[in-house]
Amino acid sequence: MSASPTVDSAAEIPSTPTYQTTSLAESMMLLAMLTVFQRGIGFIRGVLFCRWLPAEQLGLWDLVFGFLMLAGPLVVLGIPGSFGRYVEHYRQKGELRTFLYRTTIATVGLAAIGCGLLWIFHEQAAVVLFKDASLAPIIPVVAITLIAVVGFNYFVELFIAMRQMRMVSALQFINSVLFAVIGLGLLLWYDTSAESVILSYGIACSVTVVMGSIVLTRDWKQMPLCDHVPMQSEFWKKLLPFAAWLWAINLLSNLFEVVDRYMIVHFSGLTAEESISLVGDYHSSRVVPWLMVAVANLFGGILLPHLSADWERGERSNVSQQLNLLLKASSMVMMAGAIVIGLTAPFLFEYVFEGKYGGGLAVLPWTLTYCVWYSLVGCAMLYFCCAEKTHVGAIVFGIGLAANVGLNALLLPMWGLTGAVIATALANAIAIVLALWLAHRYGMEIQKSTLLLAAAPFLLGLGWPAALAVWIVLLWQTCASNWVFDANEKQTLQDGVAVLTSKFRSRT
Repeated sequence: MSASPTVDSAAEIPSTPTYQTTSLAESMMLLAMLTVFQRGIGFIRGVLFCRWLPAEQLGLWDLVFGFLMLAGPLVVLGIPGSFGRYVEHYRQKGELRTFLYRTTIATVGLAAIGCGLLWIFHEQAAVVLFKDASLAPIIPVVAITLIAVVGFNYFVELFIAMRQMRMVSALQFINSVLFAVIGLGLLLWYDTSAESVILSYGIACSVTVVMGSIVLTRDWKQMPLCDHVPMQSEFWKKLLPFAAWLWAINLLSNLFEVVDRYMIVHFSGLTAEESISLVGDYHSSRVVPWLMVAVANLFGGILLPHLSADWERGERSNVSQQLNLLLKASSMVMMAGAIVIGLTAPFLFEYVFEGKYGGGLAVLPWTLTYCVWYSLVGCAMLYFCCAEKTHVGAIVFGIGLAANVGLNALLLPMWGLTGAVIATALANAIAIVLALWLAHRYGMEIQKSTLLLAAAPFLLGLGWPAALAVWIVLLWQTCASNWVFDANEKQTLQDGVAVLTSKFRSRT
């Protein structure tokens, strides 16, 4: 990009951005409200998809969605993921226009190449994704949707980096609503198939891409021109290593999350139609449990700035204490939620899902087990973020991924879907053990009660009576002694509940 040398950049670059930003407090509030609303819409949408779609079509959508989440950052080499680190860096240097121009061109070019290759080799892609070449006609629809997903991810990452959380909230809100409305509308009046769902998701992402483009054009006009443009080689030498590391972490974590479904398709020994139907059963067992993962991620995201502040002040012990409390409280709350879900699941599967997903109901205990463990892994990762050891996440997810593949290869042929879900649960157990061990190696003080509560979700897989009995004992110990939660932790929890209660009363 060529820039017009106009004025001395050091004198003209404002200390604050020329575009409108959102404060941290308002960002956290918007994030909390958005997550609750999105998950509510997502839950209703997911329930209706399960109710209206045949098992095979539901499984097909699950595989496509997993691929889109995996391929979105993959095809663009993780470049949008670097925005959070470098947008403010280049803004303060007066080179934000150059940064956005080059990264946008690279993102568009890489996305076009990746989606073009997917379109050209659609038959091979159908075999890889679905083990069925007859499903090749759906791949061009997936390719077009992937372009929209890349664009949506690009603008979300960019506006987060520009601290425009109102815009992020608007994009994600509109995306969720459009996906639900268009998706359910197409299922009712066009075709009851996965293709309708894929089309609706692509349309929702495309609309938000247009919105993001309009806002970026407005902000672009307000950005000052720069009189020094860094050399291409210097620019990419700085940016690409960081983006590549994020790319690797995203790849491993996303593979860790979706690999079990693709193992079902390729290693179950069933036909393509039967294995995709099995994935549909699996999807039905994840609709409700995955809400707990989302809530855990929300609280982790809200807590991270506070942990980072303590870390920067040198209060490392306080970081360990808060993370121990987060891990223990999360385990207790999510176990309670999992038990309630398990006890009410027969009604959900029999009446709401119309009895179509008996396999999903059968594996629900182990799905809940690994969802709790997966959430705890995310909580433990906060320590590595504070310690600036994010590369440890690649180690944890890489070993967890290898364990997931190996265990699925062993258990899936023997026990079918049950074997796949147990394998995923055990892989998540390995991941949480490894995450806690590495956190301890890097200085985190881990309490014995934290280890006990991290192991307790295993009981969910063994049946609701055992899990409920142990949870009641843990609750009794929480109230009667300081072994599970010490006095300071109890006071912190009580203060938190009191603050939430007072705010709720003040609004009613």
